[in-house]
Amino acid sequence: MIDRSATLRRTDDHVSASLEESLVMMDIDAGKYYLLDGVASFVWTRLAEPTPVSDLVATLCDRYDVTPERCEADVLPFLTQLHDKGLVETA
Repeated sequence: MIDRSATLRRTDDHVSASLEESLVMMDIDAGKYYLLDGVASFVWTRLAEPTPVSDLVATLCDRYDVTPERCEADVLPFLTQLHDKGLVETA
């Protein structure tokens, strides 16, 4: 499981494109498509550069007026899924 102390960035094994407020991306190696909603798209955009998870959580809390505990409960499993699928890596 990814935790607050990790620093993550996107891998290069994908193609993505904006679709209104969402983002569609394809994992080239796996041949799978993913549709990311507005919050997930924001996270994905931030991970273009190495980003500490703690900074990402703080930014999301400010942007979406959510408590750090709730934010972590939602974001850490999402980041773990991205990591497990090879779409993000530790920097």
